[in-house]
Order: sequence, then structure tokens, then C-alpha cells
Amino acid sequence: MIIIEKPYASEFLIDTIAQNDWPVLKNDAILEAEIEEGAFDLIPPEIAKNYYLTQEYPLIYSNSENAISWVLENLPDSNLSGYIKLFKDKIAFRELLKELYPDFYFQASTLEELKNLENINFPVVVKPAVGFLSFGVHTVRTPEEWKDVTAKLEKEMKKATEMYPENVVNSSQFIIEQLIEGEEFAIDAYYDRDGEPVILNIFQHPFFDEKDVSDRIYLMSTGIMVKYMAKFALLLREIGEMKNIKNFPLHIEIRVTKEGAIIPIEVNPMRFAGWCTTDVSKYAWGINVYECFFNQTRPDWNNILANAGKEVYYFSMAEVPAGIEKSQLKNFDYKRFLSNYSNVLEVRRINPLSNPLFAIIFGSTTSKDEVVRILSLKTKDFV
Repeated sequence: MIIIEKPYASEFLIDTIAQNDWPVLKNDAILEAEIEEGAFDLIPPEIAKNYYLTQEYPLIYSNSENAISWVLENLPDSNLSGYIKLFKDKIAFRELLKELYPDFYFQASTLEELKNLENINFPVVVKPAVGFLSFGVHTVRTPEEWKDVTAKLEKEMKKATEMYPENVVNSSQFIIEQLIEGEEFAIDAYYDRDGEPVILNIFQHPFFDEKDVSDRIYLMSTGIMVKYMAKFALLLREIGEMKNIKNFPLHIEIRVTKEGAIIPIEVNPMRFAGWCTTDVSKYAWGINVYECFFNQTRPDWNNILANAGKEVYYFSMAEVPAGIEKSQLKNFDYKRFLSNYSNVLEVRRINPLSNPLFAIIFGSTTSKDEVVRILSLKTKDFV
């Protein structure tokens, strides 16, 4: 079953559901969406609940973590709810990983406690224990920076909790953890009915500088897949075996240190890359990740990579500048902003008055300079 939820479902996802005749939960989001009547097999919530209560490992995907609330409320004792609770709570996730990373430093704190904490092992990252995108995420390298960061957090979390339900973003508890130096990657994958991890994409997540925590651009290439697929699959297998994970889609963020250590940052449950950015796989690899999950199929990576070109594919996000009032948003110069991208494959305009983005861009490039230029863009210059 698919659960469509706000804030965004792509046309590609909607078309895939219709073509495959997958059941869709009948909820407010799907009823409010501009979708042709009769396009979907809509399942009433009570029928969906009664059916999936009988399934040991429910096969459910959602485009948005807003759907977490329905699963936790209606299938509270299911394995699926157990996976969601584990991965959505960054503190619980770190506790699980102690077996694999016994020396990793982290601690939990409330927002009030953050203001007066001492004996922190800098440099650290502080973020909500339950979060989404980059809301409330800060790198703090020195004690002198700490006071400024805690002041910013109060404003940021107020804004975030107004936009997302508490199962997606929650300001009640934070995690402080050691800064993992190294390259950041994200993986779209799922555990199949037998508990085997299936990798659908690997994204490299570059940053402009050491203070950058934005989601501006994620890169994918043949080189990245060849270098890391086997290593990342091994980590996923270790995590899956710890909790006997089956029939479960996820988006996991990790860092690889200079020494080659692979350390997870967080796991986003029941979905692939957010805002349907996972759709970029159709351009990069010619695969439909939704069909892979529901049909329980593995991409033929040997064949796909053998025939892939040298282009680097990407998805890029044009975010609404932090601190700007929505009433100030008169216009965004899409044409001038997009002139910084050499080969745009698709542009998805997002309404900035009700969302944190102006647009999502899919494209490809062979230029490292172009990636650096995109990273350096400041969206406030185009408002």
C-alpha cells in the first residue's frame, strides 16, 4: 500500500501508482490532491488497518514522513512501527549502534538544558532527536559558538514545528554527537521479504564549507556506485540483522572518514530521498525505485553501470532563505537561478509560501566547477 501525504508527491510517483494499480490509503491528502477520479484503488482507513494488522511485515511506502502518524496510531505493535520508532529517534538509533561503534560520543538534552551544558567534547553536531531536512542541525566547533547556536535553535524549531507534525520534527529533545569528519553520502534502499538489503541509489552530498549543512545538491555517478556499493551493503546488512528488518524502505545518511570508517548519521524510515527527489534514479540509471520496492526486484547493477556514461547526475534544492518572512516573498527569479545549471533535465517548482523550497532541479554535468558554483548560490540573491 502507498500512503500519499503532504507536502509533495511527484507526477512520476502518481503515474507509477496508477500504472501498477497499487492500493492507496484513502486520507485527506489524497482526497485534496488534484488527481483524476478513479485513477487509484483507494482503501478506506479501517479496511487498511484491519488488513495490515494481520501482516507480520507490512509492505507500505510513503512519499512523506507525515504518514508516520497513521502507522503508529493504527499499527502500533507492528514490526513496521517498531522500525519507525527506532530510526526516527536519533537517540534510540545511536543506542542501537553502540555495539558497532562503542567509542562514538553522544548525549541527549532538552532545549533548555542545551543552554547550560558543560563538558561537551567539541567539535559536535547538535540536532533534534526527531527531525527532517536540515531543521535545527548545527555544527559547533568551539565553546564560543555554543551560545549563538542555542539561540538560533529556538527560532528554527518554532518554525519547523509549525510546518511538520511532531512525529516528523520535534523540539522536545536534542542529540549532541561527535562531528564525523569525512565525505557524506545518502543511500536509498530497502530490505526485502527475506531481510536482504537492496541498494537503489547512492548519493554523494558535498558541502560548500565546514559550516554548510544544507541540502543544496546530491550527486550520483558510476564511480560512486562502484566504489561504495559493496561496503554500504555490508553496513545495511549488519543493521538489518540486529533488528530482523524486512519489507522496509529507507533513506540512510552516512559519512566515510579519511581512514575509511563508515559511520551512519541517521535513517529516514518508510521512504526514499524526500520530496520525491529519489525520482532522479530514472535519469541516472533508468530505474523506477518504487517498482523495485513493491515488486521486490534488484537493479541489474552490472549491466546498468557497464553501459552508463561519465556524467554526474544530481538533484538540487533551491531553499527558501532562513529568517525571511513569507510576506516578503514577491517573486523568485527562476530563469536567472537556473542559468547556473548547464544541463537541466527537469524543474519542479514548489510553492514557497507554504513550503521551505522554491524548486527541485534534476540535471547532469561533467564539470566540478559547476558543482562548486551551485553550492555557492545564495537563494536570497534571487528573491
